[in-house]
Amino acid sequence: MIISVIGSGGKTTYIHELKDKYVSLNKTVLMCTTTHMLIEEDTLVDPGYDEIMQRIEAYGYCHAGNRCGDLKIEALDEELLNQLKQVVDVILIEADGSKYLPLKFPSANEPVIDSDTDEIVLISNLNGLNQPVKDVVHRYKLTNLDPSELVTPRIMQDLIRAYLKKLNKPVTIHVNGASDLYTRCVKALLEENVDVNLIRKEWFNMQPKLVILGCGHVSQYLAKMASILELYTIVIDNRKEFANSQHFPTADEIHCIDYAQMDSVLPDEENACYVIVTRGHKDDRLCLEKTIHKPHLYLGMIGSKGKVKKTFDALIEEGYLKEELSNVHAPIGLDIKAQTPAEISISILAELIEIKNTKFSSSVSKELLESNMHGTLCIIIDKKGSAPRGIGSMMLVHKDGVIDTIGGGKVEYQAILDAKECKKVMIKEYDLSNAESATLGMICGGYNKVLFIPV
Repeated sequence: MIISVIGSGGKTTYIHELKDKYVSLNKTVLMCTTTHMLIEEDTLVDPGYDEIMQRIEAYGYCHAGNRCGDLKIEALDEELLNQLKQVVDVILIEADGSKYLPLKFPSANEPVIDSDTDEIVLISNLNGLNQPVKDVVHRYKLTNLDPSELVTPRIMQDLIRAYLKKLNKPVTIHVNGASDLYTRCVKALLEENVDVNLIRKEWFNMQPKLVILGCGHVSQYLAKMASILELYTIVIDNRKEFANSQHFPTADEIHCIDYAQMDSVLPDEENACYVIVTRGHKDDRLCLEKTIHKPHLYLGMIGSKGKVKKTFDALIEEGYLKEELSNVHAPIGLDIKAQTPAEISISILAELIEIKNTKFSSSVSKELLESNMHGTLCIIIDKKGSAPRGIGSMMLVHKDGVIDTIGGGKVEYQAILDAKECKKVMIKEYDLSNAESATLGMICGGYNKVLFIPV
């Protein structure tokens, strides 16, 4: 068997993994190249047939090639390679070069595939994502890409497909560098050559961090309800008798610190949410000045219209613009005629949820985002009618159970059954608007299209 490994971002490592696999199966292995390959510690340089076979008999494998400069080898002589093809079980050929970069666009004469190749493995690497094209794509000048453009999954897929168009043998795509749930999904789509635009990055955003400035009664209810909503919660106050775990048992972080010194504990995420509910006008104003220029999804300040106006007028006199103050939600919360601290906290969170779901599509839980479980991820990619969950909703079906939900009911039940049988990326439609709905016991109508991704 002859396997040619091409592409970028981990070819040598992959070849060594294949070598170890086949040697463990008592197969003899030769590692060589059709282009240029680094001389490793055990490389035979300018070897003859007998020398190579002695090495293979001793260790089960041999890494060999003809010298090409001080550090690299090139292809073995064709006659010698043809002799070895007759007696070696597996020949692993590095058939492409990428200058150690994670991504590559092939030139006209690349890759260099041995005519007897049985299988081609195309390597790509997700470490190039979100990096400037010029820094991570070998031969980018042969493309129409903007050198300063950041690499997206679509760009990675286009680079892979540029290779596929040139090859007329079976190709296995192998993508390195997956680390979180999103990149695991991108990896699966790339490896199966399924359109990566089926998923969106914002579906995988962590739920916002909620920063509560002030630790009074409203804050305590806010923290409790934020925990139910799976919001990472940070509470800050300058009073020890309030800023403690007894008052805030569900908070992720509690900081007893002067508001003037709190910069180091404020989050940097763009979807951070700030709720200013301190004990007095002076602290409210200080907290507003500290947060108004921080990246945020939501910034609200409690207080009557008169109190808010007084604070805003003072800030405008100091040079703040009316436009930036107009983005502060004050008075805070949706107008639901709230009276009690619990009702006020509900009005605040309702306003925050409305803004979050308008600007961000994510509804994924922290448990799912941080899960390393293997299974099938089910994502709603299209919906119509009264289907209960929105586009981007997802659940993971694994051998021990299910994490999250795509709406419950018999549709979810059927999706779970389908996920357990899923072996490769697929899309299924669940149409509750026709006769098929009767088989699921549904009369409400609606339509869901679900993407299944083994991860």
